[in-house]
Amino acid sequence: MKLDDYPWLTLPYQQLALNILQQRAHHALLISYVQGSGEDELIKQLANRLLCQSTEQLAPCLTCHSCQLFLSNNHPDYYVITNEQGKQSIGIDQIRSLSSKVYEKSQQGGNKVIWIKRAALMTEAASNALLKTLEEPPENTYFILSDEHNSQLLPTIHSRCFSYFLKVPELAQSIEWLKKNHNLAYSDNELASALLLSENAPLTALALLAPEKWQQRKNFCENLLTALPQNDYWQLAKTFEHEQFIERIVWFCALLSDALKAKQKVGRFIVNRDQVPLVRLLATNSHEKITALYDLWMQARQQLLSVTGLNKELIVYNVLAQSEVID
Repeated sequence: MKLDDYPWLTLPYQQLALNILQQRAHHALLISYVQGSGEDELIKQLANRLLCQSTEQLAPCLTCHSCQLFLSNNHPDYYVITNEQGKQSIGIDQIRSLSSKVYEKSQQGGNKVIWIKRAALMTEAASNALLKTLEEPPENTYFILSDEHNSQLLPTIHSRCFSYFLKVPELAQSIEWLKKNHNLAYSDNELASALLLSENAPLTALALLAPEKWQQRKNFCENLLTALPQNDYWQLAKTFEHEQFIERIVWFCALLSDALKAKQKVGRFIVNRDQVPLVRLLATNSHEKITALYDLWMQARQQLLSVTGLNKELIVYNVLAQSEVID
C-alpha cells in the first residue's frame, strides 16, 4: 500500500517533509510510534523525499533516477539498520560498518539516508559509537531513528535528535478506514474493540481482525464465560498453544481492566465493547480478586518476555492453577 492509503499519515508527512523542502531538516530525526500506525510507510516516504533529486514539491517525484533506484530497493545511498536475524540487539560492529560508509561521498551525488529501525535495540556500545557520528554528522547525511513510543533509548541519543511522535488516528477515523478499505463483516463494536486492544493502531487492529485470529479471541472469551462460574481455569488451556499465551494474557487482562471500570461505573471507557456480558460477569468478583488475577497474569507475561530458558508450559499451568485458588 502507498502512503495515500493511510489518510492519518498525510499531516505528519507534510509537517516533516516541509522541513526537507525548506532545507531545514534536522540531520537526525527520531520517530516514536505505536506499532501498527503505518510508521514504516511514513519513514520510507520521508527517506524517498530526502533522496529525490528533482522535486520541489512535498512528495518525491518518483521518476528521477534516484527515485527509481529507491523504488526498486536498490539505492546505494540508502541504508536500513536493524537487529540481524537471530539476534536481539544491534551491535557495535553494525554501527562501525555504517559509520565508515556515511563518511564516503554519495554515489548518486545527492543525500545519504540511514534508517536505524528499532533503535532502542542498539547496545550501549553501539549507541555510543553512533553518538560520535551524530555529534559530527557528515554533510548531506540524514539519520532517521525509529522505535515504539515506550522503548528505552539512551538520553544522549535523544538529545542529538529532533523527536517526533506519530499519533494514532481517532477511533472514529480508524473505524471508517477499516470499513472503507477492507471487506470486514464486523459490527462497529467489534471494530472498536479490535482497535482499542491495539492501542488504536489501525494496522495492528487489521491483523487482529483476520478471521482466524478473531475467531481465536472469540473462542477464548466463550471458554472464559463458561469457566468463570465454575472457577475452572483449566478449560482455557484448550483454547491456545503455549506459544500463544502472551497474547491470551493481554486479552484476559484487558477484560479484567474493563471489569474494574464497570465496577467503578465508567463503562464508557471499556475496551472489549463486543464482550459486555463477559465483562459484567467478571465484575461480579471483588475488586481484590480482580486485581490479584490481573497481577498474577501480568507477572507471568513479564517472566515469559524477560527470562529465557523457562519452561513455558509450566508457567501456563501454574497461572491457571493459581487463578483457581484466588479468593
